[in-house]
Amino acid sequence: MMPPSSTSRRRRTRWPIVFVIAALILLAAGLAALSAVLLSPRIPINPSDAPLTSLDLPTIGTWQGRERINVLLIGIDQRTGEPPAAARSDALMLLTLDPVARSAGLLSIPHDLYVPLPGRDLDRVNAAHVYGGPAYVMQTIEYNFGIPLRFYIRVNFAAAARLIDLAGGVEIYNDRDIDDPNFPDEAYGYAPFRLPAGWHRLDGWSALKYMRTRSGDSDFDRLRRQQQVVMALREALRRNEGLVALLPRLPQMLQTLGDAVQTNLGTLELAQLALLATEIPDERIAQLAIDETATQTWTTPQGGSVLIPLRERVRELRAQFYDPQPRAPEAAAGAPLRVVIQNGTLRTGLAAGTKAYLEARGVVVLGIGDAPQRYARSTIVDYKGRPEQTKWLAAELGLPLTSIATAPNPTQAPDVLIILGDDFQPR
Repeated sequence: MMPPSSTSRRRRTRWPIVFVIAALILLAAGLAALSAVLLSPRIPINPSDAPLTSLDLPTIGTWQGRERINVLLIGIDQRTGEPPAAARSDALMLLTLDPVARSAGLLSIPHDLYVPLPGRDLDRVNAAHVYGGPAYVMQTIEYNFGIPLRFYIRVNFAAAARLIDLAGGVEIYNDRDIDDPNFPDEAYGYAPFRLPAGWHRLDGWSALKYMRTRSGDSDFDRLRRQQQVVMALREALRRNEGLVALLPRLPQMLQTLGDAVQTNLGTLELAQLALLATEIPDERIAQLAIDETATQTWTTPQGGSVLIPLRERVRELRAQFYDPQPRAPEAAAGAPLRVVIQNGTLRTGLAAGTKAYLEARGVVVLGIGDAPQRYARSTIVDYKGRPEQTKWLAAELGLPLTSIATAPNPTQAPDVLIILGDDFQPR
């Protein structure tokens, strides 16, 4: 059987927004996202596990297991009239939940990763679904990364844009100006997308474009934006005290989702896992990707551009995936964390006080000053790829994970830029 041919731009960029729904099954702290999936058609674990028609929180109960739960999320690029088995898995993400340690992890896998498929030759990881469906994809992931898998969630179409709108939109920090005049519309034309740098509240369609745009960046940047929107939606749902009011809208959500989700997790298991996820603090959630630090580009003899995994670095990512720890400034990188602090508020002395607080904790503050504009929300910009240290910073400063933005720039003197916004409360 010949490997699947490469896909067009439209086909390859269709799925990041769909992935948001799947990730929220286990990470969102809201009943709206959970209910939308619980009531969607899926493959039950046993015949007696019939789909629920309503949610009754007191009867859901709590997750009783003590072992780690790993779930593979598969986004397939299924065209109209095409059977699911013929579609590639154009998006892959691993989720893990530890019910004892109360920790969770997200690990994104690029679709061009070139790995040995069990019983076959080397191929892109996204070809595994064509060869053997979800079971073979799970076997491929286990074979290459040593992460045991029993559960999967496969999605082929969803209206995550509608879900984001129901949550009131998502707040994201865009680290650079985006100008994409060639963003594709749904009629094989163009729908230009532009977004200046800074904080924005995006509606569903804007969030879709934010994750799909290919303007001036790489597939790795899109993986990061995908996780950024997942966490922003999680935060929006957690902060929405009136979220239960969305339940009467379930018929609309179900009509939109249709048969978009298939899984071998039972309905109550999904509910219990989602409730378990609400107990996990931000600093105990790992957000990782097999990115440019863990791969190298290569051209196959057939002329295809693929990514070769750097196995030692992948092993490091797997360890962080299993055990997310906010590390002190010098713990992971072997050198003190260097930061610049800007005051984006009208409160005087905020940057100076934060400088003293962080210096007492081993952070090197290269300078302080005023931000060029006022900021409603605080922002931690990671220039040097030090996610564990920026997570530690967020925890120390009392800021959510959504305040962290990744903007690789090795020419910057500091490792991190901290912009204090109106939401910041000095420790």
